[in-house]
Amino acid sequence: MTISDIYRAISELEDLVRNRRFRIGRWVPVDEELFATKLHRMRAALPDAIRKATELLQESDRYLRHAREEHQRILEEARKEAERILDCARQEAERLLDENSIVQQAKQRAQEIVAAAQREAEEIRKAADEYARNVLERLERFAHRLLEVVEEEQGGLGGTKPKLQ
Repeated sequence: MTISDIYRAISELEDLVRNRRFRIGRWVPVDEELFATKLHRMRAALPDAIRKATELLQESDRYLRHAREEHQRILEEARKEAERILDCARQEAERLLDENSIVQQAKQRAQEIVAAAQREAEEIRKAADEYARNVLERLERFAHRLLEVVEEEQGGLGGTKPKLQ
């Protein structure tokens, strides 16, 4: 309903009272002067009411616009924060993958070093065993040679040989 529609409705009410065609359910006597005064007050108050309503509507529009702007700002901040969190998560995942890769490489290298050390230790053990065997064999030969010398010397001294056990 426009302002002109409201003024037209007020004018029609005034015509009804003037022409005595006013009826609400039944015929009701109306004080024409009182009714006209009320209509005049309505007509006078109407621009002020419309002004206030317009102001309220404009204020409501401002609040709505502000709320929409705030909504967009919050959405944008949330989007940026979500992107930041995702970037951090991606970087952390890459770091962990790199660390995991480094750890896996380190474990592999450690296993290779341990295996090489075990092989070298086994070779050293074999070489030490071979060396000990050679020393013992030389010692045994030396001991036999020494025994032969002792026996020869004893044979030259008295002809009796000591019994070896």
